[in-house]
Amino acid sequence: MANLSKKLTTPLGLDEPASIMEAFQDTGNEMLVKLREQVTTPHDTKELRTWGIVDAAKMIGVSAPTLRKQETEDTPLGPPLRDTKKRRIYTLDRINMIRNTIGTKYIRPNGSNPVILPVINFKGGSAKTTTTVHLAQKCALEGLRVLLIDFDPQGSATFVSSGIVPDLEIDYEDTIYTAMLSDPSDLQRVIRNTHFNGLDLIPGNLALQDLELALPNPQVNNQDKLGSSAFRLTNALNTIKDNYDVILIDCGPNLGVLTINAIIAANSMLVPIPPNMFDYASFIMLTGTLKSLFANIREQNGSSKKYDFFRILLTKHSGSNEAMQVENMIRTQFGGYVLANHMCNTVEIEKATNDIGTVYEISRPRGSKEAYRRALHHLESVNSEILNYFKQIWQAQSDNSNTTHCESHMEQTHE
Repeated sequence: MANLSKKLTTPLGLDEPASIMEAFQDTGNEMLVKLREQVTTPHDTKELRTWGIVDAAKMIGVSAPTLRKQETEDTPLGPPLRDTKKRRIYTLDRINMIRNTIGTKYIRPNGSNPVILPVINFKGGSAKTTTTVHLAQKCALEGLRVLLIDFDPQGSATFVSSGIVPDLEIDYEDTIYTAMLSDPSDLQRVIRNTHFNGLDLIPGNLALQDLELALPNPQVNNQDKLGSSAFRLTNALNTIKDNYDVILIDCGPNLGVLTINAIIAANSMLVPIPPNMFDYASFIMLTGTLKSLFANIREQNGSSKKYDFFRILLTKHSGSNEAMQVENMIRTQFGGYVLANHMCNTVEIEKATNDIGTVYEISRPRGSKEAYRRALHHLESVNSEILNYFKQIWQAQSDNSNTTHCESHMEQTHE
């Protein structure tokens, strides 16, 4: 033991934990900046990938030969963009321009409401951030207007979706802090564009931890002016929600006041669950807490909280016999509330995260092409299923709105 202790160059404990943690934070943030610089070089910020004509034509909704014919000097589309080897390349911005010009872009129907969807779970490690960011980007790839709200003090969604180092490049006033604590209209100011065309971001960092403590405190939460602290996100989103088709909220791994705000403001909900017993047990605890929350809402408002969309998503599925057993149990118990498709446990997401990005941002996989295709296939299956539900909901809302309008018009005519 004496010989072992002489070999130690680092003490077993901490005499000054505050200074050590400060040093860890400083060196860690410096490393994050260096990693980002490696990824973004030669540019200062992240740039979205481009697509070749075959993939672009598929996204636009036409054949590649049709797209070639329409991209000339004499057409509204004009000539195509080309890379240094004279090959046609397509940015998401140009893809959306073409969609708009030739009429293939999906437009949320009149009379429908933007989807406001928090991704929640009690437990960390359930792929909440991965799910939220990939869904946000998929919606943007489809040409929808998307807002991503980072409600987790760790700021992981901010870092992955934008490359911004949360606690180094985001100040308190750059987060949702002011909008929820003193001025709901301030929400518009903190919305920022990302490199992903059509995807906006409200970033998060450790300011959200202070907000979590301030909101329940009647001495600092401006309750006399703004009312209940549980409805602050609702009030803030009312000032901007019509500018978007989909608003996604990446919640922290808890049911604190921020997550409660997200649940109350939402008209949809997605719960990711890895198919193992620990996460299953955590979900059951979550349902008990949600039951109490919704019962309180019903008691206070005199009516129940309603959601247009609610689904459970099986994430990080290993494909093992054990995972299949838990999946079957979950599907047996919760039936159609479980999405038909699941997200596999794949190293491709880890590789993309190490490059400060997502699978949707990869144009050339660093590893196996087959592993990349498998990850992309699962993501596309899950997100397309969710998007199809959104479109069904929007169409039903639009049809109902038109029917109500016609009935109202007939009543006025009859009078």
